[in-house]
Amino acid sequence: DGAWPGLGAACAACAACAACAAACARAPNFVRRADGNISDAYDFDAQLLGEGAFGSVFQGRHRQSGVIRAIKTVPKGGGREANLALRREIEIMQQMDHAHIVRLFDFYEDRRSLHLAMELCEGGTLFDRIAKARRFPEDEAALVTRQILRAASYMHSNHLAHRDLKPENFLFLGSGGIQDDVLKLTDFGLARYCPLGQMLRSHVGTPTYMAPQQVSGTYDTKCDMWSIGVIMYILLSGKPPFLADTEFETLDKVRLGQWKFAGACWGQVSDDAKSLVKTLLRMSPKLRATAEDALDHAWIRSLASRASRRSIDAEVVGRLRSFETHNRLKRAALGIVARDLDDSSIRPLRQAFEALDKNQDGKLSAAEINEGIQRSGLEACSIDIERLIANVDANGSGAVDYAEFLAATLDPESVLTEGVLRKAFAIFDQDGDGRISPQELQNVLAIADDIRRGCSQSIAQIMQEVDTSGDGTIEFDEFMELMCSSIRGPSPRVLRVHRAGSGFGTVGGA
Repeated sequence: DGAWPGLGAACAACAACAACAAACARAPNFVRRADGNISDAYDFDAQLLGEGAFGSVFQGRHRQSGVIRAIKTVPKGGGREANLALRREIEIMQQMDHAHIVRLFDFYEDRRSLHLAMELCEGGTLFDRIAKARRFPEDEAALVTRQILRAASYMHSNHLAHRDLKPENFLFLGSGGIQDDVLKLTDFGLARYCPLGQMLRSHVGTPTYMAPQQVSGTYDTKCDMWSIGVIMYILLSGKPPFLADTEFETLDKVRLGQWKFAGACWGQVSDDAKSLVKTLLRMSPKLRATAEDALDHAWIRSLASRASRRSIDAEVVGRLRSFETHNRLKRAALGIVARDLDDSSIRPLRQAFEALDKNQDGKLSAAEINEGIQRSGLEACSIDIERLIANVDANGSGAVDYAEFLAATLDPESVLTEGVLRKAFAIFDQDGDGRISPQELQNVLAIADDIRRGCSQSIAQIMQEVDTSGDGTIEFDEFMELMCSSIRGPSPRVLRVHRAGSGFGTVGGA
């Protein structure tokens, strides 16, 4: 209830989340506990986006970058257990790096509340869309299910069970049609790390979507697959498979795990769709489909056939290859910038990543990148794939994660506005004096580089390269020169006139 302790320590204190602390030690991320009052950093819209037992959500515009965020404000007066749960949720969200999971950017703390600056999703919840449409056409249901499965595949490959997958916890990024929109998973308050061979025992979740093993017994990440089966059942029929008047009666029905395709509407649903529902709602977790199995199901594959033919663009390959020429500061800064870009800025890159990610685990292996290059018609043999991955792989996982891919392939000419770069600069400028000292540079790069391979460039070498004035620090102008050095056309000094609201105003948010 007092000062906010180190998040890693708070999470490690919970035996159920010991694996979380280990994950935190490996992942270099720039989600930070920001200093100062959140009202000094954001201008707030009076419109309330949401309100519940957790607190309130408002829209806020970051003053430096112009980026619009959803600001979730949570009171700290809920007692020790509630505060620990919130800290654990932040810890987990810091590690999430996936196109279909809502991003956490910064968090602020004052005496009474914690404020989370998160990705703004303006299209409402999946629950809202279901309530309006009642039933989804199969093609739209398949698009939604595929995005849910991609998020689940990523979580489960990282041994994370969400334990509360339901339509209310999926948000649409925009307000367009299902065909063009992006679905994002949120609310990790009940999520827990569940390494292979270990089981969870807490009976938590939302009754309608809980797996039988969550009601009585032990379970693992397969509990989420049951929940996805329930969501898919609702998308196709407009009703849940377990109908009852009370939560107690619902839990009784869920515990038995007995259901059927009830109603005339199922006569209009394809056999492939019903087959996938059956594999997801199997009583035995051992027989229940994994997320990877479900993504490879005929119903999903038929939807994805066009996407699977996509190749990697030659320009994207060129950026991946040239990433190794950047110094450590520029690589880390591009990673920060990539986290701040909205979907409109990175949509082609997101689509390229998803097309390359053949097994849908949220990471690109050497084999997946090699296959994409071959489909593009480029000479894969002339590209050292292992070296390419080693240069882009910031967290030492042996693969290219989503944010790493974005950092290495983003188009600097279209996204590096002054506001975006000032926000990245502020990450390095830890004392806020407008300069990056060698010690500040060391502090941040220690986070980004401690497990990166092949980064032998010293702080002194970076300072010598970037500190053109020779005053022993890196000022914003010098930082800007470094970041814009590869841009053709307008010089970096000309580029500075572009503010977040003048021509590049949509940058930010994802």
